[in-house]
Amino acid sequence: SNSRSSSSSSSQLQASSSSASLEAILFDCDGVLADTERDGHRISFNIAFQENGIDESWDEQRYGKLLEVGGGKERMTAHWVS
Repeated sequence: SNSRSSSSSSSQLQASSSSASLEAILFDCDGVLADTERDGHRISFNIAFQENGIDESWDEQRYGKLLEVGGGKERMTAHWVS
């Protein structure tokens, strides 16, 4: 009896899940819905620099300038080579 009840509950759950309609799809690029560059990536870079003994810290102004260069590798090259 217990397995029949469980099977019935499972069928009801599947039925209600399949009848749910999609209401929205969100597409996002870094920095569109949240400022992940300034408040996320920049801070993470600074932590990584500190943890690896790299005498570097990017403030908002410097990182803003670096963001003018597209792409992570290219951005790093622009910082350390220029």
